[in-house]
Amino acid sequence: MPLAHRFAHRHRGHGVTFTPGAVRALTAYEWPENVRQLRRVVRAAASRADVVDARHLPAEVFTGARYRLSRLQELERDEIVRCLTEPGTTMGQAARQLGMSRATLYRKTARYGIDVPGRTHRS
Repeated sequence: MPLAHRFAHRHRGHGVTFTPGAVRALTAYEWPENVRQLRRVVRAAASRADVVDARHLPAEVFTGARYRLSRLQELERDEIVRCLTEPGTTMGQAARQLGMSRATLYRKTARYGIDVPGRTHRS
């Protein structure tokens, strides 16, 4: 997190706060591209808000897909992550927003390796 704070400060010119959800997501991710990827992700999130929440982070931080996704799969994954990172949204609500059943949403989160830290799996 010290690096994330430093990158955000350098990018914005002032301090940026990270919510507990954003901290959990950033610290849980393995960062296969190391510091370069962290810098890119933090700059993009800090560009959107002074208080960075999980919903400001890109979908790649919440996924562990083991294969290269097609553009359409990336769009689907990104939309699933966007719905799941909205504060207070349950899996059932996200499934309804996405126009799919909860079972389909669970299958797709498993397929794309989506893991939103602190996510509750209530209906």
